[in-house]
Amino acid sequence: MPAAQARIEGLGVNAIDRRRVDVAVDLTPCLEPVDVDMVIVGPQDDELSCLRLVQSRDWTLDKVMHLRQDAQSGEHTLHVGIFYKEGLVDRAVRRFTFPQSESQVAP
Repeated sequence: MPAAQARIEGLGVNAIDRRRVDVAVDLTPCLEPVDVDMVIVGPQDDELSCLRLVQSRDWTLDKVMHLRQDAQSGEHTLHVGIFYKEGLVDRAVRRFTFPQSESQVAP
């Protein structure tokens, strides 16, 4: 299918620890490469991590994103966008939370 019709078919997110997030994205296979942007935003709308894949030909992406600082409690948001020739083709959003750290767990 043409890159201009690419879609995000699946999106998974798993917080590994307070600084790392495993992100899995399944895209529609296309004839041409696309750019893929991934951004993690914290509970106060601050950008904690971003990643750009330029001219990706992979349709199954599995990346570990590293946060700039330890994640705070609250809901975080992963934004994923597919771009072709500078235009947004498709986007998806997934909300997630981090597991409690050992220091946050009551004895």
